[in-house]
Amino acid sequence: MSVLVVSLPPGGGTENARVPWALVGADGGLVAEGQIAPGEMPALPEGGRAERAVALMPAQDVFVRYLAVPGRSEREAAQAAPFLVEEELAAPLETQAVAVGPRDAEGRGWLLAVSKPVQARWRSYLAGLGVKPVHAVPDALLLDAHGGDLVVAAVDGTILFLTRAGDRLRPGGAGDDIGEQPAAGVPLCGGIDAELAEIVLPALGARVKPRRLLVSPDIDPALIAPDDSPIALKRQPAPDLRLEAACMPEAALARLPALFGEALVSGIDWAALARPWRRAAALAGIAVLGAAGLLVGEGLYYAQRAEAFYEASRELYRAELDERAIDPAAQIATRLRALGGAPGESEFLELAAALGAVAAASESVQLESVRYSAERGGLSVTATYPDFADFEAFRAAAEAAGLVIEDGGARQGETGVTGDFLVRLS
Repeated sequence: MSVLVVSLPPGGGTENARVPWALVGADGGLVAEGQIAPGEMPALPEGGRAERAVALMPAQDVFVRYLAVPGRSEREAAQAAPFLVEEELAAPLETQAVAVGPRDAEGRGWLLAVSKPVQARWRSYLAGLGVKPVHAVPDALLLDAHGGDLVVAAVDGTILFLTRAGDRLRPGGAGDDIGEQPAAGVPLCGGIDAELAEIVLPALGARVKPRRLLVSPDIDPALIAPDDSPIALKRQPAPDLRLEAACMPEAALARLPALFGEALVSGIDWAALARPWRRAAALAGIAVLGAAGLLVGEGLYYAQRAEAFYEASRELYRAELDERAIDPAAQIATRLRALGGAPGESEFLELAAALGAVAAASESVQLESVRYSAERGGLSVTATYPDFADFEAFRAAAEAAGLVIEDGGARQGETGVTGDFLVRLS
């Protein structure tokens, strides 16, 4: 399984600075290498494919601790973690990105902190790799202590160190033998510029007090153990951290915090998972658009038909009546009278008009039905009224209007009287 290793620049690097990458094969050998700019994808050789990526963070830019973090959930632990190390950080807490990794049964886990501007610039290199998952690890944690108390190595102009307390990432590391979490203030790992070696290494030796010391050939052990205390010294070549990162088990790297977000650490390729559904989604979209188009078309059709019916009704009105008339009702009445024809043929209209006028003036008599009887020469009417006296008053008003009412019987009900009568012209 090939692994892509990206060496992130110290301090986040300058804008558009190119950083080295290397593709390490399954046999641990270097397959290809090159450089990339922020957001750029490595130009892997033909047929070359990385199963995962490891980002090497310069240890001098990363605050590293292994400690117990309280919290009933990972979210609560992430909220509590920054305040556990606030006083140890060399910068204000609000300027630092702090992340805590998965915790063990005792609630202990790795905690990493880095300047937010540096984190943002580093993320710009990792976002365009085209490989997932991407694990980020401080480069000093990849040193092999071989059970020693302190290992110091000069790598590319930087002196890296790893203490026994910090040797916990590599399976079987000496740090696991300690059992408890390292004491506060005990360094786990780090990096310093080579020019500061004569100042920093003696202080480091005084703090760690190593009895078993491992150094690379160009490190003077006298700087670390200046007194006459006997120590077991071993010299070993400076490691190729790219190869060390590729050989590190993924389970060990997964214990580190997702300093650049869970999206990079997740190995799930959501784009690949969604690819089989693209055709179905496209067909569903076409179906939705088609249905929407039909609804719009149907709405336009009915709107056009309604407009056509409206225009037809107006045209019919204009053909029969004067559209400019102020009182259409009077114009209709005039037309109805004109349709009466010869004498006697307009009797119904006259009866209806006279009866309507009498009924409108009466507040107690309500006409229920009116039908014209040519045989009887009048209007057969059914009406309701509260009392018989109301009917007599209605009859008197009709006679005053030139009508004759012939009573046809009445029925007393719960709500009043229902009567039938014939109305004729006098």
